[in-house]
Amino acid sequence: MPDMLRGITIDDVTTRDMDDAIWVEITENGGWHVVVMISDVAKVVPTHSELDRLAMSRVETRYYANGNSPMLPRRLADEKLPLWPGESKYVLVADIILGMDLSILETRLLWTAMTSEARLAYSDIPRILSDREHQQHALIKLASQLANGLLTQRRNRGALAFYDLGRGLVTSEEGSLRQLRCREDTIGYVIIQELMILANMAVAEYAVKNDIPILFRNHIARSATPERRDLLKLLESMAIIPEVNIATVRHTTYMMLNRAEYGPVILGHFGLNLGAYTHFTSPIRRYADLVNHQQIRAYIQNEPLPHSKEEIQAIASHVNLTHLENDKAKSEYMKEKAYRKAESVILGNRIEDTSDTDFERITKFLIRKGEDCPDAYCDAFRKRLGKLPIICAGLVLLQAPDSERWTGLKRALLEEMATAPHHAVSIFDIAQHIQGWQMPVYEVTETTRGNLPVFTALSAIKVGDREYQSAAYEDVTKKGAMQRASVDLLATILGLPVPDLKITIADLPASREEMMINTSKDPIFALQEYCQAKKLPLPAYSFKTEGPTCKPIFTCTCTFDSSTSTGQAGKKQRAKRLAARAMIYTLVSES
Repeated sequence: MPDMLRGITIDDVTTRDMDDAIWVEITENGGWHVVVMISDVAKVVPTHSELDRLAMSRVETRYYANGNSPMLPRRLADEKLPLWPGESKYVLVADIILGMDLSILETRLLWTAMTSEARLAYSDIPRILSDREHQQHALIKLASQLANGLLTQRRNRGALAFYDLGRGLVTSEEGSLRQLRCREDTIGYVIIQELMILANMAVAEYAVKNDIPILFRNHIARSATPERRDLLKLLESMAIIPEVNIATVRHTTYMMLNRAEYGPVILGHFGLNLGAYTHFTSPIRRYADLVNHQQIRAYIQNEPLPHSKEEIQAIASHVNLTHLENDKAKSEYMKEKAYRKAESVILGNRIEDTSDTDFERITKFLIRKGEDCPDAYCDAFRKRLGKLPIICAGLVLLQAPDSERWTGLKRALLEEMATAPHHAVSIFDIAQHIQGWQMPVYEVTETTRGNLPVFTALSAIKVGDREYQSAAYEDVTKKGAMQRASVDLLATILGLPVPDLKITIADLPASREEMMINTSKDPIFALQEYCQAKKLPLPAYSFKTEGPTCKPIFTCTCTFDSSTSTGQAGKKQRAKRLAARAMIYTLVSES
């Protein structure tokens, strides 16, 4: 048997098919030595064998609420192949050297043996990190530091990466949000996710450099996908978004992104923002990984490659099609299950007390029926106005029938938007993905009244063969004017009365000497000068910090006399500047 490597596994507490183990060390020059060991499934499942054909027919292990349906027989998936502690197992190894800046300096792919020293669950990791006496503390601490560094680096390079330790929110490789069952799992999940992404990326680059045909994992953006910077802002907003709105953002990001697919050529990975990526780290659970193992194993042992590029193409098409069919079947099953639950709630007259998730299901169920909604739903809907999940508002406005009660709810939503016009922009985002609309275009002009800038906006859109245009709306901010125009445009498209969106902006005199606020200056200093000139107490600023420590969101509250204003930003000084600017607009508008 080859020299024995050391490693540990970290998985869900119920997992039995542990196919990956890790080890992390610091190199002499201050870099990182990362060893990712993967069960040698290809040794047990040779190409074109009966087991290989079985795995290809199943494509992947399918997981359910109360168990799973394994890709390979359980005697292999749960017993022989997993990296159980204390058992010597053959493995394929991605042996990676990283520099101090976390760049890959060297990648070696090896066939050898290892023994797992411990089987850890995700939920064990926080306790181990806090217990210096624990046998695995030093290793887990190093792995956690490396994983956080890799995650930060990926985010800085534009990957759609985010996690929230407090709420157990993480992003998948594609950038869609996932809610972990237990928030204590988050650190462990991030460690394994980051090291597996690193290994998969290193293997993909190794295959390219050595001209080995493998299944690459490609992720292409949709034509309607927003700019990467806008997607990153949406993910960053999760740090401060209320718990009740998380499901809505998850649904929105899911609609924005294509699903990743396998292919024999490199098309890049949008979610990870990588040129080349593959799947290599889960051969017990995924057929694509097993095929890549068969290829890499043969290459490093100087044997003929079992799959040609043409065969890789055929396998990719089969796996992609099977994934689509499985997802469609699962979606239909979950949809019918949700509709049955929604119907039960409606018949039991329990609509008012439902969660936001169940209320969304009920909304979809009633719209699907194509009938007017019941009075109980109308009452519950109106009571939720102001805190209604935006996806429910979008479904009602965009898909509900034009019957009496549905129309009444649409009017109520538009009236609500008169006080929260930013919701109209969110509705257009939803319409872009579920109705195929293009986003509106805006025409914005800026004028000055006294020292106060005033923005005027109107919006237009083409839906099908018809063109729609809003009236012009004024606001003291560009965004505010655009949002009000959006509400008007939405009402116009729906053929409903436009709510009262006008705001009064005082006709300010040309000279503002009595105010002594120079709005062309930094607002913090401008407000300070005004207070000094008027011999008034200086404004007070207070701060509240939310979100993860790696991406904090600062909310600054400016208190002056009997007025308050707020500003929110990723940097403390910018939040303070925004709060001061809002206070200046308040003072100028009220004078």
